[in-house]
Amino acid sequence: MHSVYLYGSVARGDAVAVKSDLDLIALFAGELSSNKLTELKTLSDELSKKYRSLVRDVGIAVAYYDYTVDPENYYENAFLKELCVCVYGEDLGERFGPYKLTSEIADRFNGDICESLTRALNRLESASNQDFKTYTQNFARKLIRTYYSMVMVRSQVWTTRLHEQAEVFIRHFPEKEAIIRILFNWIDEPPTDYESVYELFKREGEWACKNFAHEAKISP
Repeated sequence: MHSVYLYGSVARGDAVAVKSDLDLIALFAGELSSNKLTELKTLSDELSKKYRSLVRDVGIAVAYYDYTVDPENYYENAFLKELCVCVYGEDLGERFGPYKLTSEIADRFNGDICESLTRALNRLESASNQDFKTYTQNFARKLIRTYYSMVMVRSQVWTTRLHEQAEVFIRHFPEKEAIIRILFNWIDEPPTDYESVYELFKREGEWACKNFAHEAKISP
């Protein structure tokens, strides 16, 4: 293993116990075999169970040295430099940047909103009560992050903090402030009204899906 990075809320120091994930990137010098990838997934699951009282989940993403340091892979360079903290090994971020936010980065962050919307609506239709709450919280976060990605190029504000992302988005779309408040309410206190959740997610998700590509390219 070459390096390990923290990213997301933990890396930025705004993690909330139990409500935050511990997201790690393990950077390797060479590609891992399928057996090693399976072992890494098992380790991630074991850590999630062991530290359930501290974090919601432990995720370990895999990256490879040659691909990450290649100047052609702007997104990989910028992600490590701007949004990650090295906790083990060489900090490659010291070689990079600073970086401007680009439409490529916006697309890599949340350009999958159409697929995510379809998946979320399908899950809601057959979810148990507990799963319904979890799916609602997860997609509420996804929508806020997607909104932020739609305006990150014109704002040139790097942040992984959900409230800061919402504030950046509202500067450009003040008419969506009420929707943002509802989403945060659902994250804090998961609702039980299936119809209202489904309809809002469908309406707002389709709006984001329709407008994402255009909005994400608008320059400052």
